[in-house]
Amino acid sequence: MTKNIFRNCAIAALVLAASQAVASAQNPQSIQGVWLVNVTVTNCQTGALIRTVKSVQIFNPDGSVSETSSLGNRGSSIGVWTPGDGPTFGARYWFFRYTPTETFASIAAIVDLITLSQDGSQFTSSGTVQDFDGSGDLLDTGCFVHAAKRLASLPQGN
Repeated sequence: MTKNIFRNCAIAALVLAASQAVASAQNPQSIQGVWLVNVTVTNCQTGALIRTVKSVQIFNPDGSVSETSSLGNRGSSIGVWTPGDGPTFGARYWFFRYTPTETFASIAAIVDLITLSQDGSQFTSSGTVQDFDGSGDLLDTGCFVHAAKRLASLPQGN
């Protein structure tokens, strides 16, 4: 009898936890999830195209963000994100760039302002990417825009 009560309570707790995770994952105002991102980098002064890139970004419930891109001359990004007002979010992340001989070229610092669509299936963003040499001296600054599509949702953090 006690064993059945314990099992039923455990099952009820699991069902409740799963239903809360599903409900929060479906929150259209959450940036949490995995995104396919089209990146366009331009010269901040002239607007001239520098490069286009595809990336996959994940915004985790703990406020961390990770990214990988379609470029072979750079490492994965790591950083943090924060909620803003309404459907906006901020993100800061960093990655290494490499030379064609696979040696260190620079560290890139990204500052990103993200706006989530009303239904939560897409976001757009704009920001800057600054490259620094090994001594921390600024080498270059670019501007970018993102157009992203949600691939998967994650449960929201508590």
